[in-house]
Amino acid sequence: MSWNVRPRMIAAATALALSICLAAPAVPVSIEALRATVARLTDPALSGRRSGTDGAMAAAEYLHGEFEALGLDTRFQDMDARRRNVVARFGDSEEHILIGAHYDGQGGSNPGASDNAAGIAVMLELARDLRSAELDVSLVFVAFDDEEQGLNGARHYAADPVYPLADVRAAVILDTMGRSFIDLDEWSLLVLGTEMSPELARIVADEAGHAVQLGTDLIGARSDFAPFAARRVPYLFFSNATHVDYHGPGDTADKIRYDRLREDGETIADVIRAIGTRPDRPVYSAAPVYPPGEADDLMSIMDRVEAGRPDLADAYRPLFDDARARLSDAPSRVSLRVATEVLLAAATPRFASFPLLTTLGPFYESEGRTEAALAAYREALRLAADPAARERIRTRIANLDR
Repeated sequence: MSWNVRPRMIAAATALALSICLAAPAVPVSIEALRATVARLTDPALSGRRSGTDGAMAAAEYLHGEFEALGLDTRFQDMDARRRNVVARFGDSEEHILIGAHYDGQGGSNPGASDNAAGIAVMLELARDLRSAELDVSLVFVAFDDEEQGLNGARHYAADPVYPLADVRAAVILDTMGRSFIDLDEWSLLVLGTEMSPELARIVADEAGHAVQLGTDLIGARSDFAPFAARRVPYLFFSNATHVDYHGPGDTADKIRYDRLREDGETIADVIRAIGTRPDRPVYSAAPVYPPGEADDLMSIMDRVEAGRPDLADAYRPLFDDARARLSDAPSRVSLRVATEVLLAAATPRFASFPLLTTLGPFYESEGRTEAALAAYREALRLAADPAARERIRTRIANLDR
C-alpha cells in the first residue's frame, strides 16, 4: 500500500468514526461503565496512582484514550516529565463549561476508589452523555494530576489554561464520590459554591434541589475548585464527602454505591445542561450569599450520625451538644465552621487527632468551654500514635483538668 494513500484512508476512517460518534444520541449514565472505570483505576497494577509514579502515568494514558474514543479533542498538559493533566474538549464555541476531577491518589496500598476514581468515572460518563447535548457552549473536561499533594494540577491549569479562563462559564469539580458521609445509610450529595453566584444557586435549586448546599468556607480550599475560585471563576463543587476509609487501604471499588453514583451523575448532568443553555451567564459575586439552610442541614447530619453510628466515640457527645447549641439560634460563620470541623473529625478517625488537637481543642479553650476542650484532647490522645504528640496532649489535659 502506498504511503500517500494510507494516510488518506486513515483520515477518512477517523472522520467516519467521529461522525458516527458525534451523531450518537445521549447515553444515560451507566452503572456498568462507572464500575469498569473505577475497577480500571483501582487496579493494583497502578499502585494507588500517586502523582509522578508509573501508575499515575498509566492512568493518564488510559484517560487520554477514553476521551479520544469518545471523539473529543484530547491532549496532555505537562507540568513536568512525570506529572500531567489530561484535557479534552468538545464543541466549537470559545465559551465553555469546565468539568474537572483529579485522577491521582495516595499511592501504595490505597486504591483511592471514592477519592477519586469514582469522580473520574462520573466525569467520563458526563462526556459520553453530554457530547450530543444541544448546548450554547463547548465542554472542556480536565483530569487533574497531583491534587493530593497540593492541588497542583488544578493550580497549573488555572495559571496556564489550555483554554482561557475568561471563556469559562462555570467550573464544575467532582471529588470523593460514591460513598455516603461517615458511611451512613442515608445518602447526601453535597454542593458548594452556590454562595458565590446567584445564577448557579438558581440552577442548583431547580435541577438539584435535593442536594445539601453549604458555603465553601466551611471546608476551606480542600479540592480542585480552589484555584478557580481564587481567579473568580464561578464554580460548583460536588461531593458525597468523607468516610471512614478516606485516604486509606479500605477505599476499595467494592464499597462504591454505583446506583447512587449513577443518580448523582445524572443530577450533575442536568445541572451542566442548565448552565449550558440558560441565557443568564453565571457571574462571580462580589460577596457571598450563603445558603439559608446550612445550620438545619448540619444539625440534621449530626442527628443522623448519632442515630446511625452508635459506635461513635463518647468524646464526641459534648462536641455535638456544643455544636447544636451554636447552630440553634442565628449561628455565625465561626459556629458553622466549628460544627463542620466536628463532623469531619468524627467521619475520619484516622486523621481526627490533628484537628482535635490543633483546631477544636484550642478553640474551646479560648472560649472557656473546658468540658468540650477536654473531650477534644482526650479523643486526640486516644487516636494519636506519635509519642511526642501524646505527651503534649497529656500536658494540655493536665493543665485543664485541675
